[in-house]
Amino acid sequence: IEKAQQPGQALRRLLPYLLPYRIGMSIVLLMVVIYTLLGLLGPYLMGVAIDRFISGKDLVGLGRIALLMLGIYLLNNFFQATSNWLMARISQSALKDLRQDLFQHLQTLSLSFFDRSPAGELMSRLTNDIEAINQAVSQNVTGLIASILTLVGILIAMFVLNPWLALATLIVVPVMVWFTEFVARYTRRGFRTLQKDLGSLNGLMEEAISGQKVIHAFRRSDAVVDAFRRENEAVYNAGVYANTYAMLLMPLTNVLGNFFIIVLAGLGGWLALRNLVSVGTIATFISYGQNFIQPLRQLANLYNAIQAALAGAERVFEII
Repeated sequence: IEKAQQPGQALRRLLPYLLPYRIGMSIVLLMVVIYTLLGLLGPYLMGVAIDRFISGKDLVGLGRIALLMLGIYLLNNFFQATSNWLMARISQSALKDLRQDLFQHLQTLSLSFFDRSPAGELMSRLTNDIEAINQAVSQNVTGLIASILTLVGILIAMFVLNPWLALATLIVVPVMVWFTEFVARYTRRGFRTLQKDLGSLNGLMEEAISGQKVIHAFRRSDAVVDAFRRENEAVYNAGVYANTYAMLLMPLTNVLGNFFIIVLAGLGGWLALRNLVSVGTIATFISYGQNFIQPLRQLANLYNAIQAALAGAERVFEII
């Protein structure tokens, strides 16, 4: 993913487009906090159900806590869906203003500017770069906050429940960070090449389509087709390289996640045999462990999306 040269400056220029909607964004933030806390409460209640009601064979109590968990997960999904819907409306309103400013500014520029700037490049800033910002703002802002809150909340809950199992949990974090950085390094390189080759291909297509009269007049159709074939082949090779590394992240994190569960189950079982921890606590830890891997994976993807958005914002503000 292409990085912004000055991400701080791009962010400062982007924020004023979101400030008119700060009340709505505050409501979104509150909803994110609520559904994150509700998501953390579910695994804890599952452990309580195992230790208190299943072990004690209390069917009435088990039914009550099952209904409570059902209500918690329904509220969790409701607040998550509502916050995503509200954030989508806010982001689309802000990007409508940004798109309007960019297009309006283009109308004030001199003809010499358009002589120096290919039409395909300007179209890319109006479409692809704005869309990169849209992806980050509408989907990834709430995801970023929720992932950070989830990680912090899970770590606090784990250390409160059992410090030894919590320390075992932390083993996977540096390994996950190393794998993510390793894959991201090659993924960024691949997608940077892919975007460059796509730009060349789009430029060729734009010139060929707009210049059909000239191409036919000078009998250049075969030469244009050959040039397109070369550019298309370059895009194919760059796409295979970039997506191969991008798709490595999911299986690698799945392997680490399974290893993580094995460590928790093994250590938790050893502690349970010595009456140092309850079965319900182990079940809670395993559930938290599964929820712990997901935010780490999301943060890796969110990092790339936010980098792409800041790079897109930088390209947009470069024109404005």
